[in-house]
Amino acid sequence: MASPFLSGCDADGKNAAMADAFALNRREHKRESTGLQARVTVGDASTKCTIEDISPGGAQIIASLDMSKGRHLTLNLGAFGDVSATVAWCRKGRLGLKFVADPEIMAELVIALAHAG
Repeated sequence: MASPFLSGCDADGKNAAMADAFALNRREHKRESTGLQARVTVGDASTKCTIEDISPGGAQIIASLDMSKGRHLTLNLGAFGDVSATVAWCRKGRLGLKFVADPEIMAELVIALAHAG
């Protein structure tokens, strides 16, 4: 049965807040807060972003982008390299990203980023 919390956002954002709470309860990986600066590249366009939190499975970033779910992008982590990801959700300047690479491969990178922040 589909969750009633994932039906969209009303004017005051109550449904979005409930969807966020629902998503937190079903996450597979522990997220680490970072606040690190990075870049997001989509095609030929690139913009600065802040990595709010990150896990081996994905990240939440703050960026001035409005992208559709399923869009592919590259998250440039400076000295840590580039990571391919897919947009899982986009809401009010925040994007939820799902990394393309296997979470086991991403685990070491996440630990390094958490210590860098």
